[in-house]
Amino acid sequence: MEFEFLPTPRIFFGPKQFHNIGTLVKEFGSRLFVVASGSALNSPEIRETFTVSIIKQDLKFDTYLIKGEPTIETVDFGVQKAKEFKTDVIMGLGGGSAIDTCKAIAGLFTNGGSARDYMEVIGKGAVITKPSLPIIAIPTTAGTGSEVTKNAVILAEKEKFKASIRSPLLIPKIAIIDPRLMQTVPPSVTATCGMDALTQLIEAYTSKKSQPLTDAWALLGVKKASKSLLTCYRNGQSLEARENMALASLLSGICLANAGLGAIHGFASPMGGLQIPHGVICAALLATTIEANIKQLKAVDPENVTLTKYAKLGELVSEKSFTSIDDAHKAVIDYLKKLTQELKIPTLSDFGLTDSDIRTIVDKAKKSSSMNYNPIKLKKDVLIGILQQVM
Repeated sequence: MEFEFLPTPRIFFGPKQFHNIGTLVKEFGSRLFVVASGSALNSPEIRETFTVSIIKQDLKFDTYLIKGEPTIETVDFGVQKAKEFKTDVIMGLGGGSAIDTCKAIAGLFTNGGSARDYMEVIGKGAVITKPSLPIIAIPTTAGTGSEVTKNAVILAEKEKFKASIRSPLLIPKIAIIDPRLMQTVPPSVTATCGMDALTQLIEAYTSKKSQPLTDAWALLGVKKASKSLLTCYRNGQSLEARENMALASLLSGICLANAGLGAIHGFASPMGGLQIPHGVICAALLATTIEANIKQLKAVDPENVTLTKYAKLGELVSEKSFTSIDDAHKAVIDYLKKLTQELKIPTLSDFGLTDSDIRTIVDKAKKSSSMNYNPIKLKKDVLIGILQQVM
């Protein structure tokens, strides 16, 4: 058995961990550049806690607000602002978009060039070689796990394609996961972010690159998410449920960074370029793609261990034991379909996706690195069929 395991940041997990932000920033310098989503900084509690802690440590800071998906232009302008401020350390505060933008700015700050130069698929093949600015990542949603990964996902608007800047040098120095920061997240955002985390856990668990450490953590994450996502959606103030989802998201980031993902995230790159929210894509495709994987595995490689893994997931989410592997497979698919309905996830066609887009999406998706880790290579007609089913 052989595998590589990437380092993680220093992780501070639990309620009120955010109160220590000033002390942690001071370990790296006295000038802080904050990349934040507007919704995060508009929270009076977050803003007050941050300001008090920063002032107490006599730190200077500048703020760069992020709206929507991070683009090449967003990142490049952020680098310029960070250099003008002469920052020592950079912080990402918000959802995956804010943290990904922060990580990309941190890497370009020290390595130079444009975000486009370093992006996979559409980029010039440039590599991050110099250590980035010290990064502190603070998620306010439970979804991407970006606080512990080596990649920053950026939108190329011209190509209508989302691609990663990827390097171990982009792994944050510190990740603060404080579930209290997530209690005011709206139900719709809770739902889509939570489905992103659940998808990442399942795809990492069934990835060709999976390994014992990520398998154990992925199963723990799925268990936490399956017990708590609906509760968070219905009662966002439940701290216990928020803690469980925050942990599931954190584990999903660690797992994807070390085991890769699969076809769903392969689809997500070109579909995200069409301005469809990432969590919606994951939720819409999850059950149908798993069903296609199982069908293809049974036909081509019936002894594949991934079939046992899908059965394990069926038992985990249904909290039942099955004598038939087919029944266990049906359990996980049925659970995910029902969960998507209960979370009221919008359809892909609600965002303007049409049948005429499908072949272009599939052609672009096949180039994504995530497709390489899907448990079985899906034929083009199968990929087209998946999208046709979820329209």
